[in-house]
Amino acid sequence: MHIGIDIGGTNIKGILLNGDKKIVAKKKVPTRSKTNPKIIFGQIFKCIESLVKKGKNVKEIGIGVAGPVDVKNQIVLNPPNVVGLKNLELGKIIEEKFKIKTVIDNDVHCLALAEAIMGAGKDKNLVVALGIGTGVGGGIVMNKKIIYGKSGTAGELGHMMIDKYGRKCGCGARGCLEAYINEKGIQKTSREFFGRRVKTVCLHPMARKGDLKARETWEVTGKYLGLGLANIVDTFNPDIIIIGGGMSNAGELLLNPAKKEMRKNILSPLAKKTKVVKAKLGEWAGAIGAALLNE
Repeated sequence: MHIGIDIGGTNIKGILLNGDKKIVAKKKVPTRSKTNPKIIFGQIFKCIESLVKKGKNVKEIGIGVAGPVDVKNQIVLNPPNVVGLKNLELGKIIEEKFKIKTVIDNDVHCLALAEAIMGAGKDKNLVVALGIGTGVGGGIVMNKKIIYGKSGTAGELGHMMIDKYGRKCGCGARGCLEAYINEKGIQKTSREFFGRRVKTVCLHPMARKGDLKARETWEVTGKYLGLGLANIVDTFNPDIIIIGGGMSNAGELLLNPAKKEMRKNILSPLAKKTKVVKAKLGEWAGAIGAALLNE
């Protein structure tokens, strides 16, 4: 059996996966702190302990965490949402605590792996995933294996530049895709239509009820996303692009204009039919992918 843990700024989600890739148990606990390592680790341990008790012969633990990860040395480098884990040897600490082999990776790498093996891309060879929420992460999976690149940093798709002189991104650069399609970016776009920022959780139902300003907000956001998708298609020519994370809940409000804009900007007519779909595994995708890291 394998345990997968997805460490978020609000909750820590864990799953227990058996040898047939069936979910045996789930556990969710509040993170409780973003800055205090003692509190954060206490909650991580609590989640893992609950799952260990429900499983027999747990062989490995996988951990997904936001931001860049030194996969080789199992160090969390610069987590944007749980800063108390910065520069800590997360994998080593958990392995020493439970005496179970532990590996860590970026949370959207985990999402991409889960979708490629058990989700929307399970019948595909080359899968690219975007996780759109507080930030925008990416993952590239070929033949059911994560593509890391030379330094393990491949997949930072949220920081491709779509406007050199555009909005300032949280990373410090200007014009990153993330600055336009993450939660704050969508709220900034909403201000252009409403004269004030509207929470994304409100924009979904408003648009579906026919509010024109809300629909225009998603239309513009979708076009920004489409530019990013076109770059992904031209670079990787994937079988499928999977969109996950909280903002994917907008569904076709976001994806329809994104696909239209993508097709307008893709260079080769052979690639214009690239599939773009919403992630299938929902909020547990990151934890599932973490459990699959050692597959």
